[in-house]
Amino acid sequence: MGADVVLVDDGPELGGTQLAGGGADEAAQLGARVRAAGVEVIAPGAALGFFDGIVPVWQGDTLHQVRADRHIAATGSIEQPLVFEGNDLPGVMLCSGAERLATLYGVRPGRRAVVAITADRGLESALALHAAGIEVAAVADTRTEGADEEICSQLEYEGVELIRGATVASAFGRKQVRGAVIAALDAHGRPDPESERGIDCDLLAVSGGTIPATSLLLQAGAGARWDESQSAFVPEAPPEGIFTAGAVAGHEDASLAEASGLLAGADAALSLGLGADADREQAEAARAELAKAPSSPQVVPAPTPGGAPKKGKCFACLCEDVTTKDLSYSVAEGYDSIELSKRYTTVTMGPCQGRMCQLPSIRQVAADTGTSIADVGITTARPPWSTVPMGALAGRPFEPAKRSAIHGRHRELGGNVMWAGDWRRAYDYGDPEAETMAVHEAAGLIDVSTLGKLMVRGPDAGEFLNRLYPNRFDNLKPGRIRYGVLGDDAGRITDDGTLCRLDDDSFYVTTTSSGADAVESWFGWWLAEWDMDVHLTDVSQGLSAFNLAGPKAREILSGLTDLDCSNEGFAYLDGKRAHVAGVPTLMLRIGFVGELGYELHCPGSLAQELWDALMAAGEPHGITPFGLEPQRVLRLQKLHILVGQDTDAESNAFEAAMPWIVKLDKEEDFIGRWALENVQARGDENKLVGFTMDNGAVPQEGAVVVEDGRAAGLVTSSRFSPLLQRTIGMAWVPIDKAEDDTPITISDEGRKMGAKVHLAPFYDPDQERLRG
Repeated sequence: MGADVVLVDDGPELGGTQLAGGGADEAAQLGARVRAAGVEVIAPGAALGFFDGIVPVWQGDTLHQVRADRHIAATGSIEQPLVFEGNDLPGVMLCSGAERLATLYGVRPGRRAVVAITADRGLESALALHAAGIEVAAVADTRTEGADEEICSQLEYEGVELIRGATVASAFGRKQVRGAVIAALDAHGRPDPESERGIDCDLLAVSGGTIPATSLLLQAGAGARWDESQSAFVPEAPPEGIFTAGAVAGHEDASLAEASGLLAGADAALSLGLGADADREQAEAARAELAKAPSSPQVVPAPTPGGAPKKGKCFACLCEDVTTKDLSYSVAEGYDSIELSKRYTTVTMGPCQGRMCQLPSIRQVAADTGTSIADVGITTARPPWSTVPMGALAGRPFEPAKRSAIHGRHRELGGNVMWAGDWRRAYDYGDPEAETMAVHEAAGLIDVSTLGKLMVRGPDAGEFLNRLYPNRFDNLKPGRIRYGVLGDDAGRITDDGTLCRLDDDSFYVTTTSSGADAVESWFGWWLAEWDMDVHLTDVSQGLSAFNLAGPKAREILSGLTDLDCSNEGFAYLDGKRAHVAGVPTLMLRIGFVGELGYELHCPGSLAQELWDALMAAGEPHGITPFGLEPQRVLRLQKLHILVGQDTDAESNAFEAAMPWIVKLDKEEDFIGRWALENVQARGDENKLVGFTMDNGAVPQEGAVVVEDGRAAGLVTSSRFSPLLQRTIGMAWVPIDKAEDDTPITISDEGRKMGAKVHLAPFYDPDQERLRG
């Protein structure tokens, strides 16, 4: 069995330079082989650095932390720019960039190009640009010999002027490049002003050769030495467990890069004790092929600009706008160490992290100090090697997953668990229609532990709640429940729930599942502002809650408690404490789903015991667990709103068809009073109403109510009721449409559907079953 392998590639697809070099098909085949072998591919992904064996990889909006026993760095090489006057003009770009635009993306970077190079890779780019339909006026090559004569001959055959022993001295133009000045190199390898000639172009592609991409290796602890033959700093002595392959190891040739990859892979496997004899043989063959490979041709270093720029600026670092003059000035000021000059000028500190500016800045400092590049040295490689959003480093993207105390039981019962806000809840248990009918005909049990639960205690508790809610709570009798709608300063609905007065100084407040934290914060804010004798405790996480509902609910509950559960002994909107199946329980008789129902709140540690007892006691009566989807149908039949679904950030109680809950005759002020008084005086502009449809169609939630071809309202809830055998829903409509039986038109993705407004609850409008 082989090792688990993770492959990180910063390209949009696997393939690297092959994608732009005509090898896309071969790259695709190789990528398919890699994935088929079980390699985990992260592409595009950016390795940010080495941190004690951890390689953080940024991909999209995810920060992977990759831990591995062995690492293979095949980071490739980086094409270097040339430094000359006007090198920041739009239209000046690297040869590889221009080639990728033209061949990989089909974007023409210019119409007429001048190419200035120091190595054969630049010649290949010139040929590729010509093949893509771009006129290549001239190629200036710093070399007088050693170039690939076959490519040179092809270029000359195509009519491209090849200027040997020359480079670009400057670019001219205002808003973009309009031409390039080409000059021969003097004895010191600098442009000779006497030989300058201008060539018109709108694309200046440059290449100062390539250097190994060593930063990740240096961060891991490898060393770097100046190699005069490659005119680059190359890695040496990588730490144990880190292997190199490809261009970063000095193997630019494709066949040699492949051999070095085979060697690195085999050596890594063998070091883990996973290799077989075949792997050893493969490693030795690759090692022999690399050993007999001819040495790389001598690289002509990129020229250093000669003298001060005549008009424009000479940028050594385009990211940080650092010019060669800035670097020379830093040396003159005494910052003659490359590390000090880096801090003085901020060169290499930009987004490219020194990819394109480190070597030019080192060359400039070496020229100004009269020392060799090897003596100047290289700056310390620091992460991140690639750009990454600050948010990725501030913390992992985190989506909390809350589960009730009996989450496992829902799984066992076949619940289809889905996301509901922050919670994992049972959407249904396989047959939502049957679950809906069971609540109407026998009994159903649903886990509502997701509700927010607050204890409000103290001598001022009633007055405190009176100020927060638009209806009254100071006159609520102990043992009774009242529905409450919470609003903000502008009178807009923010949450709802039930409030049970336990005794003179204590209230038990429930909130929506999604609003629990916000309501607790809102209460705490005003408690601090008003300085009342009230204690606020969030008990949401400590308590579980179940809703037992249906015509058989009373019989089931009576068998588990000594409490008188008759209608006379336990009336609608009563709240009582008792033991149910031996579990201390706060029992609230409420009817969110429209049938005789009891909401049972108990300690989370005993929740499973209570649930199992209820299910066992209800089995002879046909009890069925029901999920969120049946609950949505049941509550819609009663026109019970869902805050945040049937309301939005502009909804108030008057327009949401709950004017009865706003008590403007209260003597005390309450939050949002002034705004609600204005709404009442102004009159309603829109109204939340029910609607019915008899054709079986069910519009999507979010479908548009249209009038005269224009959007006039919005469908907030819609379901097919198996009990009523028709579509029912809720929608916002203009006030002139908010009358019973008024026809409205709903547009759902272009489909027009007729509906009628229905203001009363669709089911049990007289509340007989709910209160019975």
